Amino acid sequence: MLPRLASATTTLTFQLDWKYNAQFAGLFLAEAEGLYAASNLSVQIREWSDGLNVINAVAEGTVDMACAEQNLIIAAQAAGAPVKAVATMFHASPYGLMTVPEAALESLTDLVGKRVGVHVDGIKVMELVKGVNGITDIDVMEIPYGDKFDRVISGEFAAVQCYVIDEPIGVAAKYGFEPKVLRLSEHGFLSTAQTIVASERLLTEKPEVVRAFLAATFEGWARALADKPRTAALVVERFVPEGSPYKDVAYQTRTLELLEPYVRGKGEPLGVIDAEVWAEAARLMLAYDIVSALPDLQSSLAPGFIS
Repeated sequence: MLPRLASATTTLTFQLDWKYNAQFAGLFLAEAEGLYAASNLSVQIREWSDGLNVINAVAEGTVDMACAEQNLIIAAQAAGAPVKAVATMFHASPYGLMTVPEAALESLTDLVGKRVGVHVDGIKVMELVKGVNGITDIDVMEIPYGDKFDRVISGEFAAVQCYVIDEPIGVAAKYGFEPKVLRLSEHGFLSTAQTIVASERLLTEKPEVVRAFLAATFEGWARALADKPRTAALVVERFVPEGSPYKDVAYQTRTLELLEPYVRGKGEPLGVIDAEVWAEAARLMLAYDIVSALPDLQSSLAPGFIS
């Protein structure tokens, strides 16, 4: 049974780090199926907009909670932001590389002596995975987003960066085949994603609100993954706005299929952050200059708010 707040309905604002789509299905199911309401919560789920720093929004009190990538959270904490990570929707980062289906891409060694195209946020990530695997001779080049897969088909690049739960679907729709994907989380890139942060003030003053929100959210995730076609239809009908590329039930169903391993992790409870993995990931990020400083890793997480 979900915890129910004893007080009158409490309003909570939650800031997403991207546009409304199925990668936030747990929140949408919790809202649509009354899980928040059953906990005496009224949750306002806000879509990301250009230029918004979601962690600053939490730190400054313009929203109550948000989700973000681990590197952004620890960098903000190191700079003094009064926020803590309380749970994670993805146990690993969906960063990956994709190529044509007939190419050899089972491990990083298949890219030795070849050229890989990544975006600005992927340069340091590739340095990290090359480093932890003891590989130096992969030629990594920064490229823009536009028409990047055409450059794989032409042979200019052996593979290009992708967000595994999204971009391969677009490639399949455009070219008529599923690209082959290498998940960087399986090759040394440790990081949580869609990690939920709350202000230290909220955690201190209203811990019961945080617990109720997380319990409902991850019950929402369990329901979302139990029936992906139904979930996709609900997300598209109720939440995705007209004109969005995500307003496609088949697309959103496939997104749910691709993201399930990231939500479930390696058997960990939904949402629970492994403190040792978090700390190891942070130290690797510092070593490879993904972040420039670390916070006190003992207090970076706020454990005990989800079980």
